[in-house]
Amino acid sequence: MIPQENNTTLRSLLLVALGQLFLSAVMLAVYWALGYFSVKVLYSVAVGTGLSLLNFAVMGFFLLRAAKSENPNKAKLYAGGTYGVRMIALLVILVLLLRTGRFDTLATLLPLCFVRISIFITELFRKKGDKSL
Repeated sequence: MIPQENNTTLRSLLLVALGQLFLSAVMLAVYWALGYFSVKVLYSVAVGTGLSLLNFAVMGFFLLRAAKSENPNKAKLYAGGTYGVRMIALLVILVLLLRTGRFDTLATLLPLCFVRISIFITELFRKKGDKSL
């Protein structure tokens, strides 16, 4: 049986992932409608979406670990430290990928914004008293 906090985290991740995939599909449709769709754009959106979801999942994992700490200051320091490490790792990965020239810059970076939009939309439809996200 999955502990309640893990169940809530998995549910939140699923909702954000679905929102992310939906927004990525809309983005691809806009690229197609404007005549800019290509395999390069498709791969770029896939990479941007994948990195964004991976970053969100890793954040959730580390926040769950920080929440288990008995010392609130230590938990805050741990969460802040992992944020910095995640952002630096994401930046390095993105720079290396974009420097290859195989990925469209806008199509790779735009999905990184979709997590916030997905969370916002999920919050709009969340029931009162529901603690997920």
